[in-house]
Amino acid sequence: MKKETSKLLWIKSSLLALAFIFGLSGVGLVCVGGSVALELVDVAVVVREVTSHAAVVLAIIGGIVFLMSVFGCIAVIGENNSMIKGFTVIMCITFTVEIGVGLFAYFHRGLVHSNMVNLYLKTLRRYSTERRIKISVDRLQKKFECCGAMDYTDWFNTTVGKAVPDSCCIKEKPQCGSVVQSHAKDNIHVQASIVVL
Repeated sequence: MKKETSKLLWIKSSLLALAFIFGLSGVGLVCVGGSVALELVDVAVVVREVTSHAAVVLAIIGGIVFLMSVFGCIAVIGENNSMIKGFTVIMCITFTVEIGVGLFAYFHRGLVHSNMVNLYLKTLRRYSTERRIKISVDRLQKKFECCGAMDYTDWFNTTVGKAVPDSCCIKEKPQCGSVVQSHAKDNIHVQASIVVL
């Protein structure tokens, strides 16, 4: 009887520890998603165009994971067998989905990267015609000291022509990006915007 009680106590403690870790990971996801969303709030138009609200989705998933961990703690503390089984099934499914998504993202990272580049290039083409895009791209390039999707030459295929916006300039002044010469790296940011996103 004593051996069975200690075994049950060990299982209960292990499940509580797992639920706690699960809850911490949920809080971590909410914090990461929220901080990324807040960090990029002033460039939200471009980020939404390119990342499809990834930060918000991350925060929502974190909230769901946290709520599932609370459910698990209640199940373990209340010693409700059906709730414990339900929590165990939810944890296994969540773990399996996380591994699947991680593997998918890893094996398709090139596709994800090229899709982001293409979406960002489409956004750059709308720079001269849509004010909200112009403001957001300028803020992004100033804040992160970057220029273009992959580099400053991406601007040459837009309506800007053989120039870059002034927000690409290291020392910004009116018309500083209008003439991009061979020594552009001296006065133009060369880091890719996709890298910072």
